[in-house]
Amino acid sequence: MSAVTVRIDSLARRLGGRDVLRGLSLEVEPGEWLAVLGPSGAGKTTLLRAIAGLEPPDSGRVLLDGRDAASMPPRERGIGFVFQDLALWPYLSVAEHLEESTRAIGPLLERFGLRGLEPKRPHELSGGERQRLALARAFASSPRLLLLDEPFSSLDPLLRRGLADTLADLHRERGTTTIYVSHYFEAPVVRASRVALLRDGRIEQMGPLSELRSNPRNDWVAAFVADEAGIGT
Repeated sequence: MSAVTVRIDSLARRLGGRDVLRGLSLEVEPGEWLAVLGPSGAGKTTLLRAIAGLEPPDSGRVLLDGRDAASMPPRERGIGFVFQDLALWPYLSVAEHLEESTRAIGPLLERFGLRGLEPKRPHELSGGERQRLALARAFASSPRLLLLDEPFSSLDPLLRRGLADTLADLHRERGTTTIYVSHYFEAPVVRASRVALLRDGRIEQMGPLSELRSNPRNDWVAAFVADEAGIGT
């Protein structure tokens, strides 16, 4: 599957009486690695869920290669999604999680360090092993678009860096369009071609990380970048 272009036009979503996304627009090029950063409640997870078809917008559109995603069932969008809580099935083994999407699980087991764990279920795995399983499952279907919702938030720095290296290698090999969400500057964010800073459902600034640091658009961007300066580098 080839990488996909993602275009978001004036996306709005209201949840629990609050405007979570406020006319948000952006475009992600095929094969690009875009990082989306912002504080808790900025709308990062809602944005990913809207792209994946799991959170219907109140207005606006998500376009995948120019096609309105609303007309496409989620399974036809070619999306791999790693949820913040991983969303692993407790009754499925490691092998069964991967076999849902592919029978060629050997390369995934090797790449993500899961060899020998095939019969184990999530409760029998360590936190790092569960994280690797969630990533392997996302790649098993050879997605056109990979959505990563703070996938390393529960891991220690050493494990985060190792999995970030694995992701970077796979991105170079496959060129999958990737949107990586986090609330701070960690290694996968530093490697992104562009960073979008999200605040209260709007993008405050988007561009290369070096540009955000050298030419912040406003005081909020300057403070956010300054608070995180040096992290992940």
